[in-house]
Amino acid sequence: MASFIAWLAVLPLLIAGIGQIVQRSPVGPIPENADPTVLADFGPDFFFGLATAPAHVEDELNDSWLEFARRGKVAAWSNHHKPEDRVKFWTEPEVEVDLVVEAGAKVLRLGVDWERVIPEPGKVDSVALARYADIVKLIKGRGLKVMMTLFHHSAPTWVAAYGGWPEARAIEDFVTFGKLVVDKMGDDVDYWTIFNEPHVYTLLTHCAGAWPPGKEFSMLGALKCFSPFGEYTWSLKNMANAHGQLYTYIHSKRPDAEVGMAHHIGYVVGHNLLDIPGALYNHFMTTFYFVDLIHKQSDFIGLNYYGQEFISGPGPAILSTEEYSDAGRAIYPDGLYHLLMKYHTRFPGSRFMLTENGVSDDLDVVRGAYLVQHLLAIKAAMAQGVKVEGYVFWTISDNWEWADGYCPKFGLVAVDRENGLKRTKRPSFDLFREIATTKVVTHAQANSTWEKVLEGARTGLERPFCRDITKGGMTGAFGIDEPMPRKVVSKDWRYGHYEGPLLADTVGNSIERVWRAAEPKLQQVVARVKAYLAQRKADANMLLQWTQEPAGAEL
Repeated sequence: MASFIAWLAVLPLLIAGIGQIVQRSPVGPIPENADPTVLADFGPDFFFGLATAPAHVEDELNDSWLEFARRGKVAAWSNHHKPEDRVKFWTEPEVEVDLVVEAGAKVLRLGVDWERVIPEPGKVDSVALARYADIVKLIKGRGLKVMMTLFHHSAPTWVAAYGGWPEARAIEDFVTFGKLVVDKMGDDVDYWTIFNEPHVYTLLTHCAGAWPPGKEFSMLGALKCFSPFGEYTWSLKNMANAHGQLYTYIHSKRPDAEVGMAHHIGYVVGHNLLDIPGALYNHFMTTFYFVDLIHKQSDFIGLNYYGQEFISGPGPAILSTEEYSDAGRAIYPDGLYHLLMKYHTRFPGSRFMLTENGVSDDLDVVRGAYLVQHLLAIKAAMAQGVKVEGYVFWTISDNWEWADGYCPKFGLVAVDRENGLKRTKRPSFDLFREIATTKVVTHAQANSTWEKVLEGARTGLERPFCRDITKGGMTGAFGIDEPMPRKVVSKDWRYGHYEGPLLADTVGNSIERVWRAAEPKLQQVVARVKAYLAQRKADANMLLQWTQEPAGAEL
């Protein structure tokens, strides 16, 4: 019934745009290079970095995620050795920092955990704050720049207890925390990404209940939450308010500061005809919404891109014809080019950074090609005038991946949890180092990494897959304790070569075109509804005041 109602709601939009629905738009070319061995040259001013976050890597962290995992809400966690240690970034940060230096990166993106600094209302742990400052000093001492995130999918348990980000009081509490961090280490931070993927956090926490504190899920509640008048919208507006306050505060302390965000973008398409409304609505609520709220108080726009999702009903589907990361994200470099171009059109003149891009790939079969092909997508966008200044890869070492636990392996470095967190560099580590130090992608790198994918497909190589594919292909947002085998798919997903399913071609290209035509009118409708409701409220207040006037009062 919900899908039928959603279909009826957007049917006029589809009819209006049906004449424009064609195959996916072509991607831009990669400019030729004077050196015939070089496929893409990013130039001396382009930077390469690596990213991590407190909940992924810090030991001795008694955060909401640890409590959530101990309640059995995190997959692939309790069946791993000393899961609470993560990768000991708190007590042994030099291990990861030295790997970043060895990988040739010049920027390390990390975060400060809100609950570690303020474990309860009004109480500041000055020792923890000083430890964070020491870690930042360590990073700077290794010759790296620091990109600091203040909120990365982890709210304190005491904030969750009063309702979290939908509540306005979270604004003041977070700004208080942010100012503490800025005052303590602001002079050593080169880039600020105040919020990481706020709409992803809000969806999975407040709408789906898949993340801490783990509210009970109901379809009706989720639909209400993910609406223009639900907790999703309230949360993002409160986060935007907090971002604006901290943007102003950081610049008051350091006028030349670089302040932005790390916003998740995904290429979302409908799996079948009835899924088109859901894909359209998802695009409307996620692709630009938060950035629209804060871009005027941002020095750059940070974008996190992992791939595409085929929406089927309430969640993503796994298609047998598509290649995926171990964590269930379809690999689609072309999508990064398309989204960069859309952002360039919507926010002309803006500076962009890829603040996250990466792939979970335990066997390191597709990671090399993934890295190369997404860099080609970025270079093609740059050739069209998009100002992309840097690329930050996720991540250094395998770590705790949210509700998926330790199943997905995103690291350039493998971690042996049974053997004292012993690190082993994957072949992709050397590839990243070659690219980061030379700032070029060569034809040889593109050919060798793609040949590795082809060899896996030819031999029927099975990769560990962290989604249950036995239930009709649906995945939702939930992982499994032990990976399932899934063969490398024989599909050419390289930049500029991708050919998608016919319906996905239609939907993928139509979403932006239909929405671009309909968005102004829909915004007008929403504004009129809000104005109408405000007027009705004012009328009701006036009526109430009139009924309370003493008898005989003048009208």
